[in-house]
Amino acid sequence: MMKRIYITIIIASTLMISACTEEARNKIGRTADNFLGEDLKVSYIDGGKVVKTWTVEDGKITSGKDDQGNSIGYYYFWSV
Repeated sequence: MMKRIYITIIIASTLMISACTEEARNKIGRTADNFLGEDLKVSYIDGGKVVKTWTVEDGKITSGKDDQGNSIGYYYFWSV
């Protein structure tokens, strides 16, 4: 019985996350990492190439915006 509940939860979670846009999934990931307060390794990628990589200790990650409000580049990050 418990196995069925776990499988149902996993399937429901997968369906909910797959229905989100990439930006929404990234926001969920950033929120979880910021809540956990762990150090984050960040890579700035521009034109498909890694430009710079650094570690943020107990901080928040945000992307820059240009004058029109568009994101400047993408930040990929994960817990270290």
